[in-house]
Amino acid sequence: MRIRVKPSRLDLYILSEVMGPFLGGIAFFVFIFLMFQALRLAEFFILHGASGAQLGKLIALLVLTFMPLALPVAFLIAVLVGFGRLSADSELVAMKSNGFSLLRLAAPVIGLSLCVVTLSLFLNLEWVPWAERNFKNTLIKIGNTKVVSSIKEGTFTSGFFDLLIFAEKVDMQTNRLKRVFIYDDRNPKDPNTVVAQNGEIVNVKTDTELGAAAVLKLYNGSIHRNDSAQGSYQKIDFGEYNLFLQINEGELTSVLKPQMIPYRELVQRISQLSPRDYIGRELRGELWRRVAIAIAPLLFVFLGMGFGTVRTRAVRAGAALVAFVVLLGYYVLQTAATIGVQRDLLPPWLAMELPNIAVFVLASISFRRAMW
Repeated sequence: MRIRVKPSRLDLYILSEVMGPFLGGIAFFVFIFLMFQALRLAEFFILHGASGAQLGKLIALLVLTFMPLALPVAFLIAVLVGFGRLSADSELVAMKSNGFSLLRLAAPVIGLSLCVVTLSLFLNLEWVPWAERNFKNTLIKIGNTKVVSSIKEGTFTSGFFDLLIFAEKVDMQTNRLKRVFIYDDRNPKDPNTVVAQNGEIVNVKTDTELGAAAVLKLYNGSIHRNDSAQGSYQKIDFGEYNLFLQINEGELTSVLKPQMIPYRELVQRISQLSPRDYIGRELRGELWRRVAIAIAPLLFVFLGMGFGTVRTRAVRAGAALVAFVVLLGYYVLQTAATIGVQRDLLPPWLAMELPNIAVFVLASISFRRAMW
């Protein structure tokens, strides 16, 4: 007995109605996202002299980190637009009059949603954390190729070669600093505080494409050390003091945020932390957040068909407006769930599934009303 798995002409027709808006939605949202990042990318090109290849790498990593958000949004809009068009042109009436139920018509879209869910799981669990880490790493390295531009005048700047630095005056043309304060805790057992009247940054060429190195020359200042274990304080005055600073290719110097931790490492950290510990709750919430967002497109099938299917040609809400309201509510619930996890009000798995539960209830009501 053979099982027919080949999609029918009707399935392919419905898929064609959904795939067009889906791919167009992804392209549109990626374009809008990159437009918001245009000034940031231009800064690397103009101030730091980043090459076209480096900018291309940054753009690719940015797009990859944005995809988990773009996929569900584009998919919901695609289902709303596709079935809204079929309903407005009375094609759904013709299909139902020929014996096809709304659930049967949803079969090809459910198949497409499973593909989107699978892709989203890979993105959320592995690819996006990898892209986040590489983007942050590349960002720091490119920013340090012209290190003086990363120091804001009259402001404490962290992440400057793992130093906390303050300069009252910064001359971008000569790379000179005035009234400099530096806190160096790269060696936690022996932190130093350096104060100098003047300073100068000399860039050093590295052997790697994105590696960064510089010599920070300080003049007329002092070094302060405090050994709390021995109860001693040391002050060293200097006429000139040189600090050699370097970031090697492939070295990640920034603090890892939960969304930057890959799946295996995330699970390993969770196993080592108690559910009552704040960090343990935060990491568990991050894991379930990734899963919850990934399975959302499956629920959007029934939500989109319910809102996109109308019985007459009457005026209906636009697909973009419906998607905006749904996604705004989804984001608000997810934010509230994150706060609930951090305050230990709800188990992480339940808190992060609250937006999906709300979507499931709304989708069930709308889909049942559309089954006429």
